[in-house]
Amino acid sequence: MSELDTESSAEEMWDPQVARWRDPEGDYVLPRALRSLPQPWDECDWSRIVDLPRTDERVAEARQVVAVLLEDSELAPYVPEPPAPGALWHVWEEFHQAVGMRMPRTSQVTWAGVDELVREWRGRERLYSLQRHVVDHVEVVMLALIPFLRHDTADSVFRWLALDPDPGRFAEWAVELTERCVIEDIGADSAIELLGAMGGPEAMAALERLSVKPSGPASWDNAEAALGMLSDLENGRTRR
Repeated sequence: MSELDTESSAEEMWDPQVARWRDPEGDYVLPRALRSLPQPWDECDWSRIVDLPRTDERVAEARQVVAVLLEDSELAPYVPEPPAPGALWHVWEEFHQAVGMRMPRTSQVTWAGVDELVREWRGRERLYSLQRHVVDHVEVVMLALIPFLRHDTADSVFRWLALDPDPGRFAEWAVELTERCVIEDIGADSAIELLGAMGGPEAMAALERLSVKPSGPASWDNAEAALGMLSDLENGRTRR
């Protein structure tokens, strides 16, 4: 058996040992913090988000969304890491997309709906081994959806704010939130883009802190991105 066959077999045979959890408030899959997000942030639908007016009310709402994403510990569960080569992540994403198509709002994601999708997948004429693993261990797949939605929602907020004609007006409160999100790797790329779009001394100072490596507060990749943004700003080529 080749090394690749051994790795594939390890993924197919992997037991993540994640039990199904039950929400006392109903047949919900996702934590209350995600289920309670205001529309359209509860759908991660960029086509709707991009057209939101940047009124004071909407900006305050977006600020609160990011604060919730950072502060609720239920949104950062421990998700077991699949064995190498990590192909299961891609099949998890495939199932996540199917969940989103069937149950677009976070409050609509129920175990009954997930189990119906599982039955549909099992009924396919062809179901390859990693897809079988997904339907046999759907609990870990749905657990992995929680941090994915957390990341995607934060990403959408920062992208939306960066489209404002004067994103610097958000600096008083947004610099701290974006810096925290980069450190925790939640929507980090868009957070760094927003820091660059805001500019100003507070945003520059945050980028300086984030760019420190290898012992800085951010991951190596995020520190590299922060360093790249600083270089762009210093050379007058800020990406907008």
